[in-house]
Amino acid sequence: MGFVRVVEIFPPLFPYSGREDGHIDLGDGVRRFIDQARRAGPFADILLVADVKNPKLLKLSTIEAAALLKERARLDAAPVLVVRDFNRRQFLSAVLACLSLGLGHLMFAWGDDYPARAGSANVRDFASLAQCMREAALLRKRAAAPTGFLAPVNVELLSSRGEVARARDRLRAGAEYLLAQPPTTDPESLERHQKLIREAMLQDRVLLNVFPFKDSRDVRECESYFGWSLPPSLHKIARKGRRALFEAEKEVVGSVRSRGLPGIYLNTRGNPRLAERLLS
Repeated sequence: MGFVRVVEIFPPLFPYSGREDGHIDLGDGVRRFIDQARRAGPFADILLVADVKNPKLLKLSTIEAAALLKERARLDAAPVLVVRDFNRRQFLSAVLACLSLGLGHLMFAWGDDYPARAGSANVRDFASLAQCMREAALLRKRAAAPTGFLAPVNVELLSSRGEVARARDRLRAGAEYLLAQPPTTDPESLERHQKLIREAMLQDRVLLNVFPFKDSRDVRECESYFGWSLPPSLHKIARKGRRALFEAEKEVVGSVRSRGLPGIYLNTRGNPRLAERLLS
């Protein structure tokens, strides 16, 4: 495939209400979703349909959203399957649904713990992400399906033997690529992340992540929300404003291309137009 561009987009989202009032216009939500995906499509090899966990929002199933993009826009879309949202039978049925729909790729994510106030609970039928991927791979083999698998990796933890072992286990379980978090934010963090994946001998299988930040406050809020510890160099750039952040992100994308890394994983944070701005 050459340089692989994975672009994350949100599925159709709708406001949640426990009351009967408030109309949900499904048709309009789906149309806007497809229109936005079409704008990002020319700059993506795989559109990753994210799982959005916001108690104020309802989402269309990531599987349904990916199938809509395949059917109506002829785009390769990969649904994110959050493993701890399913029991084993539900998970395997979801994988089978994806295979039957002819989806080109699937992304498996472990999933964070739900907070107590969420009113939902995690399911713990699998001991690891690699275990559920192995079971999904067996289904894929039985169905003779060409669907590719994607999985996450914590690039900052690749200095530890445990994270390297987890990454290799996911590759052995069938992952085509590992999508990195936290993001590679600037040239300084690119040097560190490239060194980590090279020393772990994963340089051909990890797609570094670009995550567009807005300003210093946004950087701090993302650190708190995602549990990231972002480098001082990013905070310094953020104090210069959005344009400086964008230029650093653009430089990371260009350097990843020029250094012969396998590809890039871009979060659009719900704004698919960013794919054109950063990847064109």
